[in-house]
Amino acid sequence: MNLPGAFADWQPEYARHGIPTFPVKQDKTPAIKNYLSIELGGSLRLLPRFASYTAFGISLGPRTGITVLDIDIADERLLEHCLRSCGETPIVIRTASGNFQAWYRHNGEKRGIRPYPELPIDILGAGFVVAPPSRIGDQQYQFVQGSLADLGQLPTMQDSSFRRLIPNPRQLPIGSRNNALFRFALKQAHYVDDPEALLDKVESENDNLCEVQLRSDEVRKIVSSAWKYQVQGRNFANNKYVALMHREIDQLAAGNPDALALLTLLRRLHHGRSEFALAKAIARTRLKWTVPRFKRARLTLEELGFIQCLHRGGKGRADPPKYCLTATARFDRSC
Repeated sequence: MNLPGAFADWQPEYARHGIPTFPVKQDKTPAIKNYLSIELGGSLRLLPRFASYTAFGISLGPRTGITVLDIDIADERLLEHCLRSCGETPIVIRTASGNFQAWYRHNGEKRGIRPYPELPIDILGAGFVVAPPSRIGDQQYQFVQGSLADLGQLPTMQDSSFRRLIPNPRQLPIGSRNNALFRFALKQAHYVDDPEALLDKVESENDNLCEVQLRSDEVRKIVSSAWKYQVQGRNFANNKYVALMHREIDQLAAGNPDALALLTLLRRLHHGRSEFALAKAIARTRLKWTVPRFKRARLTLEELGFIQCLHRGGKGRADPPKYCLTATARFDRSC
């Protein structure tokens, strides 16, 4: 269906298969709070308020029994490689941006973002995904293989550690060659004296990287860009660091500096983790803050979308609240 009210149209369809849905905004962020804990009854009660929404999402993991292999590149060859490595599945999705998802039956997988930098792949056993046939702008999520009727036939993912997904270096997908060569150039830039020496190393790597090499002019552009990072002091390859965008600093420093300090610490401690406990103990041990001060900072980060609550906790000392870092946040347009 291509109708404006995709959430209203498809909420009953997903509900018939035991999958609660929730409305999603055009920036792919959920339109409600506590969306990961929503049940079928709560999903149904959202219809009058969000009937016009063109996009909707589903939670992943034990609640829905779904794990998603998310391929962040529009490369059908990589999709085929993933399906051979992880096992065929009846449901394959094309996202609004033209990338791919393969749906599997949840088997205890966590949320893993880029477990191997060699491949543009995430394994999503927690959190949420935008579901088909949601529409984002002029583009639509689509079932390119299977349908909701196949949910009961989903297999578990084979070898979810991704070890079998790493191809031979000479078989890197075309869309990954530039990124792989740029990462190599950044790493080598620390150990050479000038861009010509760096070019020599990168050209040799280009010969070994793929059966179809990048053109010499593309290699020179990669070297030029990597060397610019090096001389400007922005080359963090081989070094651990915490990344903060200027608009993140501007918004949080102006509104709640404590939230900025907490976000920096969380990225320092938990970058790449699917979930982590975020209880008041960190206020005493790491920040030397009072509990109210810590809770205000945590609430600010949650309200602005920098962190997402996966489990509220509160059933004793052994049940702390669980959170994860998010990829997007709601910025003040003035920043």
